[in-house]
Amino acid sequence: MIDERKSVHADSLREKSKLKTLSDEELILRVPEGDNVSFDILVDRYKVRLYNYLFRLVRDEDEAEELAQETFVKAFIHAGKYKTIAKFSTWLYTIATNLVRNRLRAKKRAPRFLSLWSRGSESEDEGKTIDLVDQSRLPDARFNDSELGEIINEAIGRIPEKYRVSFVLREVNQLSYEEIAAATGLKLGTVRSRINRARNYFRKLLEPVLERGTDF
Repeated sequence: MIDERKSVHADSLREKSKLKTLSDEELILRVPEGDNVSFDILVDRYKVRLYNYLFRLVRDEDEAEELAQETFVKAFIHAGKYKTIAKFSTWLYTIATNLVRNRLRAKKRAPRFLSLWSRGSESEDEGKTIDLVDQSRLPDARFNDSELGEIINEAIGRIPEKYRVSFVLREVNQLSYEEIAAATGLKLGTVRSRINRARNYFRKLLEPVLERGTDF
């Protein structure tokens, strides 16, 4: 009996090892067929990234965790609706973004997250990402408190809310403009415009500080 159990366990490990070589899209297509192991692998791949994305928007650990769990539940339940015309990550962030929008709309609370600025026109910025500095506690990074961090916090809080989701999807999660359009339901031109406007707001807010030559 013990040898039989060991054999079954070994077979299970080998099967999971094979599944891990599959793409996200291949794994999610197996879920409607009852393959729960494939979905577990997807959760392992995205749980940290998804939590960090949500945390930067809602600024609350428990709420971010709750939203992450709700996102995965919805993804599992609606796995049969997934279409291969979109990347799995885009589809997952679409679910998460909609949940955040509904939560914020209900609570009338604006999201807060942090970013750094970069110079250049919209066309120059496209294809680039901005290194982010987030003073909040996240599981994948450690940050030092600083005067610059406080200034960034205050500046980001003054950027209009509607530009923020597209911005964080671009700069934090490094989605392409096309993927952000798919995740948010916005037109491609609107995505580009909102990201560019967020960058411009941030530049204007930081320029007085930079001109003073503050030593950070």
